[in-house]
Amino acid sequence: MVAAESAAPEEAGRNPGPEGPGAPWAVVPESSQGLARAGQLALWGTAGAVCLLALVGARSLFATDPAPAPQAAPASGPSTSAYPEDAARAVAVRAVRAYLTWDEKQPAGRARELAGLLAVGLDPQLGWDGRGAQTAGAVVPGAVTAGTGGRARVRVEAEVMTGAGPARWLALDVPVLVGGGGRLVVSGAPALLGVPDGAAAAPEPTPRPADLAFSTQTRAAVTDFYKAWASGGGTQVTAPGTVLPALPDGVELRTVQSWEAAPGTGADRSGVARVVWAVGGGEITQAYRVTLTRVESVRAGRWQVSGVTGDDLS
Repeated sequence: MVAAESAAPEEAGRNPGPEGPGAPWAVVPESSQGLARAGQLALWGTAGAVCLLALVGARSLFATDPAPAPQAAPASGPSTSAYPEDAARAVAVRAVRAYLTWDEKQPAGRARELAGLLAVGLDPQLGWDGRGAQTAGAVVPGAVTAGTGGRARVRVEAEVMTGAGPARWLALDVPVLVGGGGRLVVSGAPALLGVPDGAAAAPEPTPRPADLAFSTQTRAAVTDFYKAWASGGGTQVTAPGTVLPALPDGVELRTVQSWEAAPGTGADRSGVARVVWAVGGGEITQAYRVTLTRVESVRAGRWQVSGVTGDDLS
């Protein structure tokens, strides 16, 4: 029993370790130097954590918000506050045609035409005394001058015929108003004005250089196009994909008076053609801006018309 008891403390001092079972292990008491070292490590760790938190806080304090991502500009379009000029012109044209047309033998017809265009409360005769006879012909709208409260003034020119006398042109300012539901109405009697006389001076002609060699080379193509266009078959001699509305009946080609191609290079060229048409028993000469496009095939290439407009603004 004594031997067993004396062996127990010895076995208690042994513990299996990395060198195998039975390797001696010694419990080392913690010295004051180790405690100091551990305290320093703990202190440094705490100080580092405090510094890190302080740095993060400073960055969040002084950092500015990131700039917002650029946004696409809103699509352009008519402003909701813009005055409905097209509708104002339409109402003014109808009103002027009715306003300037009267017949003392049928006075109710004029009032009936005007009634549907006037603001509530206006006399449908709109100032006419019920005498005479007059007819409005062509009516041409002009500028719209917007005011306040949905009001505007529309300039209109109209051709009028009285009896057997010659037609004459009048100008009027027509007051219009945006009424309930956005509907435009005439808010009062139009004001008669004079028609300005004397047109502005024509601009000085701008010299246009021409490529004479290319003009000669492509004149036949331009002439063939006008011949086919006048006969209703313009698509036969135009470049692929080109669609040109046919000319009205009664128009005949007299001649392509001239064709001058502008200097240039590439597969698209342009120039000015002066064309003489026979129409209405007479002849009239007109200028066109013509665009030619080079069309290539396996065997050959040629120039064909790909666009026709009135002469350009240059």
